[in-house]
Amino acid sequence: MKPKKIYDLSPTIGGRMPYYPGDAVFQAEPICTIERSGCNMHRLVLGTHTGSHVDAPLHFLPHGESVDRLPLDRFVGEAEVVEVKGRQIGPEAMEGLPSGTKRVLFKTRNSLLMREETFHTDYVHLTLEGARYLLERGVELVGIDYVSIERFGTPDFTVHKELLEAEVVILEGLDLSQVSPGRYFLVALPLKLRGMDGSPLRAVLLEL
Repeated sequence: MKPKKIYDLSPTIGGRMPYYPGDAVFQAEPICTIERSGCNMHRLVLGTHTGSHVDAPLHFLPHGESVDRLPLDRFVGEAEVVEVKGRQIGPEAMEGLPSGTKRVLFKTRNSLLMREETFHTDYVHLTLEGARYLLERGVELVGIDYVSIERFGTPDFTVHKELLEAEVVILEGLDLSQVSPGRYFLVALPLKLRGMDGSPLRAVLLEL
């Protein structure tokens, strides 16, 4: 069945988008050209957390699963888009979350920042209380519209660790600016990179 509309949540890699401080900046170097070799080919340089991406447990847990071992059914299925007006995401922002929701994407003012090259440290983030609330509700995937889900400058990355230890998939770097709150069908598959701590992905929402 053809969806009513497809929303592309992934920024264009190589276009205007922020990078977390210290991350690799995307580069593309031609290794073949049509004029020289009969075809175009490029060598790419990018981080495992470039653009819209998934954090695998191995990102913060020494013995956590790598991205190629994550179950694909976490990345495909119904998802609830929740709009948050405040500067942080706590339990109060999720009071209307429908019972049984397994995938939650947070739409905030961050989505506008995803189109800028400058990295902003004051992005809207998920609090530890908010993360624990999601765990209590049995959520299996959580996404946010900036390159990190956790407050910038945290010394221990507790939000990431609590979610990943509970096998919750974390999607970051989404652009939800064109999406209204509500229920959609999510498809957001990572690359099958052996032993890696994360992967860029192409994330889309299908209007039900």
